[in-house]
Amino acid sequence: MFKFNENKRILILYSLIIFFLSAYFIYLNFYNESGYWYDEWCTLLSSDPNVELEVIYERHKGNFEKPNENVPILYYLTLRYFFDIFGFTSQNGRIFSLIFYLISSISVYFLAKKNLNSSQSVFVAISFLSTPLVVWMANETRVDMYLIFFSLVNLLIFFNGLKKKNLGNISLIFLSNILTLSIYPLTISLVISQSLFLIFKKNFYLFFIIIFSIIIYFFLNYEYLVEKTLNKDHHFARLHLNFFIGYFFNIFFGSTFFGALYLFSFVFFLIKNFKKIYKNDLLIFIFISIFITYFMVIFSSLFVTPIAAPRYIIFVIPLILIFILTNIFMFEKKEYLFLIFFIVTISNIFFNYNERPIKKPKTDEVFEIVKNMNEKKIYLIPQDNLFTTYISTVKNIENFKIIKQTDITNFKLDSFILVCLNNPKYEFETKPEEDNKRCLINFNGYNEIEKINFDDFLIRKFIKNE
Repeated sequence: MFKFNENKRILILYSLIIFFLSAYFIYLNFYNESGYWYDEWCTLLSSDPNVELEVIYERHKGNFEKPNENVPILYYLTLRYFFDIFGFTSQNGRIFSLIFYLISSISVYFLAKKNLNSSQSVFVAISFLSTPLVVWMANETRVDMYLIFFSLVNLLIFFNGLKKKNLGNISLIFLSNILTLSIYPLTISLVISQSLFLIFKKNFYLFFIIIFSIIIYFFLNYEYLVEKTLNKDHHFARLHLNFFIGYFFNIFFGSTFFGALYLFSFVFFLIKNFKKIYKNDLLIFIFISIFITYFMVIFSSLFVTPIAAPRYIIFVIPLILIFILTNIFMFEKKEYLFLIFFIVTISNIFFNYNERPIKKPKTDEVFEIVKNMNEKKIYLIPQDNLFTTYISTVKNIENFKIIKQTDITNFKLDSFILVCLNNPKYEFETKPEEDNKRCLINFNGYNEIEKINFDDFLIRKFIKNE
């Protein structure tokens, strides 16, 4: 029987179909989901290239301008450098994430290639690009894509060090672990998995190197880690019973239906092929990593600090995909399984590319509306540095003048437009029907002549009294 899943041309053709569909939907999301929400405002303020480094460190720790960041500062410093070179715009912030989205797929390719041939590894890498949560996060100025890339590079360095045990590779493993943990401490699950895997392989010399890298990391970041582990109050990422039903697969893969398919596939192959998996270094490592990562989520959420949010462990998504597809390519070799997976992948990206649970505010469209109102002077609400810094990075904002309240109270303006963030969806489970009171402010000496409710914004035009 002709095997689609073993034919290089067919695999490349299917990979190209998935790639171009994913690229098309990424393109749509980039322009249709162009707004930022609160977390991304915080990213911009913590990576602003127009202020001194001392200010960046102060903002990162939290001050009167913004809350503290849970993610270590290395990501923000890298993004700040990117902004300094290419321009401090919200579009460039998302391009930064897109770059790491694309190069992460290269890392997926090389990790999958530990077991698979080139065309099969390409298919795994392209499947990663089509995963809904990955597609959503590729359009967001947050740490997620940066994290995935360095997590995968860390694993590649680890497996290369296992294969060629020399001083250079061992030093790379040591340094890579410290760097990866410094980028994102929850990758401790991957580093602990390395140590458990080495016990399994009876490689005790490298085991002690891994343990030493963890100790050095803890020593260098003691104050940061103590502060974060004591932060248990007022955190949204608390553990709920529904975690134990879907294990975030419904979020990783876009919906309850598709999440169930991937979860069932993972468990099915784990049970059916366990003896073969047990003998395969990469697959047994992936199994250990996923198990330890979920154990970390449960243990930390119950006894340390809540971390039960899917994006906090987004680095397991490529591991899940490599696990499932390696089982299909290496062990099953059944034509219908590969075709089913291809159809599921196509369907998933088609139906879920734009189904993120909460949509972003449509900021660019708001300024198109303002432009059509023939007014260039804009008064922003809220009047804090987070929101105003974000607005200063929006496309074509240079065509407008952001005014202050003193400009209004001193009657320096004949007219202006108030742009107010009005009960944005990300703040509420059910969006209020009434406008936010802060958006209904009136100004002595000015009359409102136009009012437009659009998405998460209220737009009001004022003219001076005659």
